[in-house]
Amino acid sequence: MSSSSTATVASADTVEEVRVEHAKPPRQTSALWVPRVDSLAEFGLMISRQLTQCRRYGGQLSVLWLETESAARSAVAASEPGPGQDAEGGPGPGSGDVEVHAALMMAVGRRLRSRVRGTDMVLQVGEASFAVLLLDAGGREAQLVHQRLASALNSPYGVAQGVETRTMQVRFQIGLAAFPEGGSRGADLAESARQDLRRRLG
Repeated sequence: MSSSSTATVASADTVEEVRVEHAKPPRQTSALWVPRVDSLAEFGLMISRQLTQCRRYGGQLSVLWLETESAARSAVAASEPGPGQDAEGGPGPGSGDVEVHAALMMAVGRRLRSRVRGTDMVLQVGEASFAVLLLDAGGREAQLVHQRLASALNSPYGVAQGVETRTMQVRFQIGLAAFPEGGSRGADLAESARQDLRRRLG
């Protein structure tokens, strides 16, 4: 019998409930399911087809890179991952309550997925980062989405622990990059968006 935990996303106009099954990944039939990759290289492979079409037909494409504020500031302070951090700057397996963190990130992913178009791609990258691929969107359109998400994602989340629900606040920093100025490959484009995030942090 598998164990499970529940996360509830509380916002001004809606309440979203997230169920985390630890024995198996969430069902892929869910409209708000967000797949996960573990590196920039994997992300680059995921969007290679879209980039090929943009090069062939002269289309537009942008990437938003989102990191929890604590992870982003840690990455600025140190170029190499320190103890308790993974290669993407997020908390490692030994950091805090793994189940609560997983439920919180799933809640964030669901909220993020619901705030962008169905044609856009949302991926969790590592433990505490997300990437959004905006199709048919240049830098100007990406900036508008950036502003909208900055407000939507930084409101409180309610994460259930057993019979209790704990309100948790997680703040995200967001960077963006547009094709082809930010790079011609997926990993390069994501890295440009990460660097833009660092610059915004000052």
